[in-house]
Amino acid sequence: MTLLTRGAGQWATSGEEPAREQIEDVSEGPMTTPEQRGYQPVLDYITGFWDRLFRFHPHDEGTLIGLPRAYLVPSVDPVRPLFQEMYYWDSYFSALGLVGTMHEWLVFDLVENMAALIERFGFVPNGTRYYFTSRSQPPFFTKLAKLAYDIKVARGDSDADEYLRHMTRLGVREHETCWLGEKHPHERRKYRGLSRYHDINYSHFLASCESGWDHSTRCDGDRPGSEAGRWMDFLPVCLNSILYTRERDFAEAMTRLGATTEANYWREAADARAATMRELMWDADRGFFCDFDWKAEARSPLPTLAGFYPLWAGLATQEQANEMVARWFPRFLLPGGLVTSLDSFPGRQWAYPNGWAPLQWIVVAGLDRYGFTAEANEVRRRWCDTCAHAFAASGTLVEKYNVAEPHREPEHGLYGLIEGFGWTNGVFVDFARALERGR
Repeated sequence: MTLLTRGAGQWATSGEEPAREQIEDVSEGPMTTPEQRGYQPVLDYITGFWDRLFRFHPHDEGTLIGLPRAYLVPSVDPVRPLFQEMYYWDSYFSALGLVGTMHEWLVFDLVENMAALIERFGFVPNGTRYYFTSRSQPPFFTKLAKLAYDIKVARGDSDADEYLRHMTRLGVREHETCWLGEKHPHERRKYRGLSRYHDINYSHFLASCESGWDHSTRCDGDRPGSEAGRWMDFLPVCLNSILYTRERDFAEAMTRLGATTEANYWREAADARAATMRELMWDADRGFFCDFDWKAEARSPLPTLAGFYPLWAGLATQEQANEMVARWFPRFLLPGGLVTSLDSFPGRQWAYPNGWAPLQWIVVAGLDRYGFTAEANEVRRRWCDTCAHAFAASGTLVEKYNVAEPHREPEHGLYGLIEGFGWTNGVFVDFARALERGR
């Protein structure tokens, strides 16, 4: 099997085929160890670095919201202590690297902290600062709780099902309060049952922060290059894919707990969301899932890695997945991994030429789900190689990388290049394990 790759430069976004600059065989080879791949120094660094990211603040202090358990901050920067709070989706991707390690206990602490936030606010805020309670972030609570539940089941904990019941109840509360909200302050469900990113201040700019993609050209719409874009006018394919998986998670949990009526309700809700997404967001001519402008009733013309979320969620058909991988995967795959979007703009860090750990992981999980194992492993290899080579030069990991030219710095965005870094650590560990297993 072959994959197409390219060097620096950009593809046009109109759907034409890219130039075939290089053809590389990525057929699955023999299983190799982290030492053979040169990843062991990075793994050793990550193991020692987790302790530096731990925080424990059980009481409110200034703008910092108190949490009952220990948590992780994204990074440690002695010059600019930017992050001293827990962040929503960062926590999930960091936790991927904790499972099966001496730090596995922290997965449960992260879940308990999110549970406490839902009990207190009705949802998990963007981060644990009072000024972040105007918005949330990509809602991975059910996925994090599932990590913890699976650990409990594997070790035979007698309270596993009660734990599942409690966390599912809180997940449903957050889902209905925040993500299905139709009135202030949670005005997110806007069009045919699908939801948008939002902020209590009705700010497009802050809604883009809720998306986690702060900042990109993704939802600029008819205002290309504008700082705020039109984020609240779009139904994001990533968000609605996450909401679909949450509804499937609720159905699975309710089935396990014997609550058949509730399980059927959430299964039907998920199926309805998937059908609407395939109708509104799938562009048959381009062979890609797109964000949907609900005001203009039109699909976004800008392809980004968010279009691969339906593969991770499992709501795409096999035929749709086949077409996406054939037509679009080669365009996003660059020497250092997957690029966030095919266009760039100064100051936009969620765009070309940058690659981000959580998006690598989402796309890889989707490729695995639909049988594209060789492609998934090639992304794992390229991303881990990028991280390992940068680590050899700098002695640390960072939050994002230039995947077009891995030897060069990425687009810094508004706050520069942050070292650490929680979700880069977590995804690196997860990818290295999968490669060692010969996934």
